[in-house]
Amino acid sequence: MVMKIVRWCVLTFALIFAIVVLGISGHLLAIRHTHYWHFAALAVAVSSLTILTLPVILLVNTFLGSGDRISTERIFGEALWLSIMWILWLATGANATHAARVHFFSGGCSFFSGFSNKICNEFRVVEAFAYINFIILLCYTIWLFAYEFTRDQAQTQSPSTGGAQTSQKAPNTTAA
Repeated sequence: MVMKIVRWCVLTFALIFAIVVLGISGHLLAIRHTHYWHFAALAVAVSSLTILTLPVILLVNTFLGSGDRISTERIFGEALWLSIMWILWLATGANATHAARVHFFSGGCSFFSGFSNKICNEFRVVEAFAYINFIILLCYTIWLFAYEFTRDQAQTQSPSTGGAQTSQKAPNTTAA
């Protein structure tokens, strides 16, 4: 039960942040028709991929999950896909940071006024939410692996003794 609640919370927050990044990056692409910022195109692609796949993960695990038990293959498949997603979010954040440092110096957006200040702040929003999604998905992926490995270890323990099962045979006392 805890697994489902954590999954819903984490993936819902990542989905909301991906929608924010999609909107801001779409605006950055719409501003410049010919020489667009490449990080904004990457951000649109990664956020679109996130928006398309995270609801599928949530719905499949909700409706096809048998009780509280989720198969090992499904958990490893989810962890593999989320590993790809956090790598893409890291690349998006890094590209947004690089673009912000190239187009605007690292002192901040307060030195600009008007439209340039707005664009500078939009760069920072894409950076922030990309890194937040990276951290959320990375931590959740690590938690998934830890959950799966501890779950497998807990299944090999005997519920009656609380320890590992041992296969000791009773001594043979019959006379031959």
